[in-house]
Amino acid sequence: MRHLADIPRWCDDVTDSTGPGRFARRSLLKAAVLGRRDEPGHPLAATGEDAEVAPGSLVYAVTGRILDVSPHVLVLRTEHGEQRFPLAASAQAWRGGQVPPAALRQGDHAIVRRQHPRGPVVDRIWAQAGRVTGTIIEREGPATLLVDEGPAQGRKIVIIAAEAAGRIQVRFPRLEPGYLIDVIGLKHDGFLQALIPATSQPPYLAGHPPAPPLVNGHVPDPVSGTAVWHEPGEEPEGLLGLAYPALDPETSCERTGSAGAACSGDLHAVDPHGTGPGCVRLPYLSVGSLLRLRNDCSDRTRLLPVTSCGATARLFCDRCVTCGTSRKGRIADLTMAAFVELGGALEAGCFNATMGIGG
Repeated sequence: MRHLADIPRWCDDVTDSTGPGRFARRSLLKAAVLGRRDEPGHPLAATGEDAEVAPGSLVYAVTGRILDVSPHVLVLRTEHGEQRFPLAASAQAWRGGQVPPAALRQGDHAIVRRQHPRGPVVDRIWAQAGRVTGTIIEREGPATLLVDEGPAQGRKIVIIAAEAAGRIQVRFPRLEPGYLIDVIGLKHDGFLQALIPATSQPPYLAGHPPAPPLVNGHVPDPVSGTAVWHEPGEEPEGLLGLAYPALDPETSCERTGSAGAACSGDLHAVDPHGTGPGCVRLPYLSVGSLLRLRNDCSDRTRLLPVTSCGATARLFCDRCVTCGTSRKGRIADLTMAAFVELGGALEAGCFNATMGIGG
């Protein structure tokens, strides 16, 4: 199955080849020239510490490689060089499950959360965390899947750990080609070891998602739903941004017709990522647009740029139950850094979110 994960080189032309980091910088340039239009009366207006945070800056999340770890100190190699972080007495670590921080391994990729904005003390660590979200296109035996994550992420191999098979199939009973899957686990070289079902997904074919509810008048602003996260892929590890499920059609976010079908190896296929508007009504936006997203569970708000295509998120009509039950449908697929920055726990997979057009 490994050779199937390689997409022909010319298929890169189907989507915009410009790096996501460039789009994240657009909002900074706009703010520098025109200033910011923060409206205190807006339902998503940031308050307190969040009101002082500039777009693009990390104040809670840090990413890097583990150089050393003890019960009291974590040493990371980051883009700023070697950094040392004292561990809070209540610090928790995740590496496929909850483990003591001292059990983490040198060389692991890690994303950590500071206890206070820009403070030195760390209270949460996630090591080798990975996720695959998309449409199953091939199954080999009982435990190996090839999954299409859409035009921005490509194809990934998923191996379901034996101890996790029952738990995953309770949430995703149809592990067959054409059906959706969303799993979290340990990232290895070339595949994901799936350990946790990220959500509970109704078992419909990816190409036939439920129709969205009818809305009278304009799409409401703000909108509520589920926010999830994705692996960096070709994005910078510390990128603050999101993949948006309703990019303007002219951006070539969707792979349909001959080009998308040729990339999938079937000239008669239609890519499910180009099927339907999804189960939540969203306004069309362009890459680089600025959105204000609030984690309704942590009550933390950030301005985030649209940095990539979130066509896969449009296929999922699930709910998040992290704190109460969210409205049905995914409204944002965040970078790992943005998800942690807003107070999300990677192993939870989602948080209830409210989103509006930023200023």
